[in-house]
Amino acid sequence: MTPDPPITTLRQEFAPNCIWTFTVPDHERLNAELIALIEEERRISPEGRACAGREMWQSQRQVTDDPPVRELFKSIFRAAVEVAAFLRWDVAGKKPVCKVCWANIHGKGGYHTRHIHPATIQLSGVYYAKANKACGDIIFHDLSRFLGLWAAAPSTLELTSHNRSQLPVEPQAGLGVLFPAYVMHEVAANRSEDERIGLAYNINFE
Repeated sequence: MTPDPPITTLRQEFAPNCIWTFTVPDHERLNAELIALIEEERRISPEGRACAGREMWQSQRQVTDDPPVRELFKSIFRAAVEVAAFLRWDVAGKKPVCKVCWANIHGKGGYHTRHIHPATIQLSGVYYAKANKACGDIIFHDLSRFLGLWAAAPSTLELTSHNRSQLPVEPQAGLGVLFPAYVMHEVAANRSEDERIGLAYNINFE
């Protein structure tokens, strides 16, 4: 019996859900300044800003122009330029601009519900100034499967970057995360005894 001829397949990828992480240089010093800034903001406005998070505090004002945040964004913007280059975005003559930046504190039990960012935003991200074990991963979801648009998705033998429906990223002090604003994400509950302190931001090239 003649065996079946081999089949050659060519995988072509499109519209990937890519998440970028990076470590900010000299973050130990910078984090001390950021934490002092954020804790002072909470002292001034202890009630915080209303947001979709639970058991968390968010600054009432944007902290984009505060000196340690401006220093932090020198690294974030360099990473954003690399993201744009990988995605082959036509941003010649444009620079990354922070559209909004909020300070966040998640105490024990604090979390943030699943959401995407506005359609007018290109990149979103978070930066962790203070993070300990079990303080709550940021979890990214494949939107089509989360919404049940592919209910017939088979079970998998093992998780790979091409079949997984979600990607958790563990917070670490000094870690920055960047992703296209359309990627659905959530923040898991902080199970540690310590607060998770960081910044959430949106970036466009203008």
